[in-house]
Amino acid sequence: MKYKELTVFNYKITYYAMRIFGLCWLLMQYLAFRKISRWPKEIYEPFLEIQRFIFPQYPSEILYGSILLICALLLIITIFKQNYILNILIFVLIAIINFPISLNFSVGHNNHLVIIGYFMAIFLLPKNLNKENDFKWIQYFYLGILTTYSLAGISKFLGIAKNIIKETGKITWLDKNAAKINTLDNYWMADIKVPDWILNLYAYETFWVATTVFGIVVQASSFLGAFNRKYLTFIMIFLYIFHWYTDFFVLADFRDAKNFVLIALFPYHIFYPLYLKFKKN
Repeated sequence: MKYKELTVFNYKITYYAMRIFGLCWLLMQYLAFRKISRWPKEIYEPFLEIQRFIFPQYPSEILYGSILLICALLLIITIFKQNYILNILIFVLIAIINFPISLNFSVGHNNHLVIIGYFMAIFLLPKNLNKENDFKWIQYFYLGILTTYSLAGISKFLGIAKNIIKETGKITWLDKNAAKINTLDNYWMADIKVPDWILNLYAYETFWVATTVFGIVVQASSFLGAFNRKYLTFIMIFLYIFHWYTDFFVLADFRDAKNFVLIALFPYHIFYPLYLKFKKN
């Protein structure tokens, strides 16, 4: 398949993969809700005005569970009936479901990629993606997801440049112990001892500087994956490894983002020959 054709082919599978992922994601949010609901109610502080309107108090299990069930039902329905209105409702419900999980006191980042993904996919229905030129709309879908990573990478470059130009004396990602200090700081805030195997890996200082700079460059250029399939696959692998690193080394739980990146950017076209063989049989 040529690039345009395989781009459309890949998204048509991604559409259904997002529904299956969404059902699993809802279960994970319910488990997170059960954990947070055990905290004292007094510490609940909605961050956004719309959140204060929807959930002036931390929601009850019946209310939150009902919203989860409605969203799950819509995800299942859209597997069989593709509809713009239902897609909009799914996006709105996913955003609302995220309120009590990630928007308490501040803005959390553990679900933002999922919300962006469903937003970018609102008007992308597989049944309407039949023309060769429709690949452009899917590029926007990829671009919306990857831009979040590019902005993060660019901000790191700007931070480095600012500290060097102004000679602030602050630690930058170019310093040999920057990655190690970042790990130590996050483990310290979590009041957890850093595993010895992690400290041993940080002994290779030059390797970590080179790896960090390489990672920032790739992160900043992530948006380019929206326009090249091979680079998109590379970015998918990089981001998955990157999130795996943050899980263990900086205690940033991006499990949902890691899995969403995998299902949204996966090169499903590699299975196309098997699909043709199965279709013939």
